Amino acid sequence: MALVNGQIGSGVLVSVGGGQALRADAAAAWLAVVAEVRARFGITLRLTDSYRPYSVQVRIFNERYDPASSGGGPFGDVRWWGGVRYVRRRGASAAVPGTSNHGLGVAVDVTGLGGFDTSDGSAYARLAAVAPAHGWSNKAGRKINEPWHWEYTPADDGHPTPAQEDDMPLNAADATLINSVVINVLRSAEARAIIRDAVLSGKVSDDTGTLAQTVRDTRRIARRHELADHPDS
Repeated sequence: MALVNGQIGSGVLVSVGGGQALRADAAAAWLAVVAEVRARFGITLRLTDSYRPYSVQVRIFNERYDPASSGGGPFGDVRWWGGVRYVRRRGASAAVPGTSNHGLGVAVDVTGLGGFDTSDGSAYARLAAVAPAHGWSNKAGRKINEPWHWEYTPADDGHPTPAQEDDMPLNAADATLINSVVINVLRSAEARAIIRDAVLSGKVSDDTGTLAQTVRDTRRIARRHELADHPDS
């Protein structure tokens, strides 16, 4: 079921400390970033914002934007919401309510980064050295002059969670594994009999017990064993 921006239930959100929460996959990735930055650089990252309910998005927008029939305001920042034209009068930019990545639980605002300082040893540079490999980027933040705003993209995460691995598409290696499974099954008279009985009794469906799911389960278990054997990977 698709998540509605700003209306994500508490059962979907995971705490990342300090009263902040994110969607489960983003939370796992962010906590991994925090742990790595602390281990490598001795810095503890702290958030000022993460998931924003719709009501909070409305409050923030109204605090910063005023209706205006013309002009761009002091920032040249014009937004349309509910058929009304708004310009930003104060504070940082904010998305139109219901469109913020904060409302999807995949964005954070990080305090203490000190601007877009990429010099060696800066907090921003240290975060930037770690975050991208875990799917976190400041690309959108840069466009609006916000070094503190980072967003999570699962496809960019080089350290997928087991749940994400379940949903990864099958590749050539998986196809080879499927072929191997099929060949070995067909070589077994007992297995053929089980499959025949299952089909005749209607126990096999399109939704469960598929070879593709078996491969995903095998891949997930193998990955967990790999992580257990090589915890630093």
